[in-house]
Amino acid sequence: MIARVRARTSSPRLRSVCGLLLVVVVLSSCRVNTLVTLDVKDNGSGVLTVVTTADADVVAQAPGLADDLSFDDARDAGWVVSTPVTTIDGGLQVTSSHIFSTPAEATLLMSQLSGEFGPFKEMHLVRTGKDTDSTWTLTGKIEVNGGLDAFADPALLKTVGASPYAATLANSDLDIGQAIGVEFRAKLPGAIESSTGVDALGYTQWTVSFDGSSQILSTVTRNTAVKSTIARVLAPIFLVGLILWVLAILAFSGFVALTRFRRSRRTPTA
Repeated sequence: MIARVRARTSSPRLRSVCGLLLVVVVLSSCRVNTLVTLDVKDNGSGVLTVVTTADADVVAQAPGLADDLSFDDARDAGWVVSTPVTTIDGGLQVTSSHIFSTPAEATLLMSQLSGEFGPFKEMHLVRTGKDTDSTWTLTGKIEVNGGLDAFADPALLKTVGASPYAATLANSDLDIGQAIGVEFRAKLPGAIESSTGVDALGYTQWTVSFDGSSQILSTVTRNTAVKSTIARVLAPIFLVGLILWVLAILAFSGFVALTRFRRSRRTPTA
């Protein structure tokens, strides 16, 4: 069974940023996957991207889903939301992204990914150290402790008085993890020193569990700007060398000029 809802949220959390697909889809053989990716550059800027993909069964049972989705709140909050596109297998995909300039801005954006029921809690990105030797720390907690409430809009919950489609889920004998998949990936500058995630194509990845368990999201990297450090060390040496080279050229030029002058002053002999 699939219900379609056109709704607005009071804050641009994951349910609106992902196009409300995690709210409007339930459940039978349908599946919705969401991939959240945090890319951070050496200077602390970067982009947070959320890609949500509903499979072909979702589209087949709700052919008007793309027209029913509303992204106004997310766009008002600065998110760039793509037009829903059809996947190769006939599903539907929406991509939302938001750039940031500092780790503090990234932390603020990650706080918009989900509400009190999860799945992303207490997410923080911190950078310490110098420009040429910095440590990056990403921390948080992954926990779904509200069932479908974790993906429901607060206003909708208040209206219906319970988790949307909870009865449908119970009657279907389908685990929520079979219908919804959520992964978080991060790429921080430098080499990984410690992490609770797993490697996934150069990213560190965590997969959200729907059994009520809690995961510690933590990764620490150290970024040593070798080129910048070498450049800073060698710059004074190069400068001194350049000065000596210029002085040598000037001295040689003066010697040549003096020699020619002396030759020109000599009196020719018979």
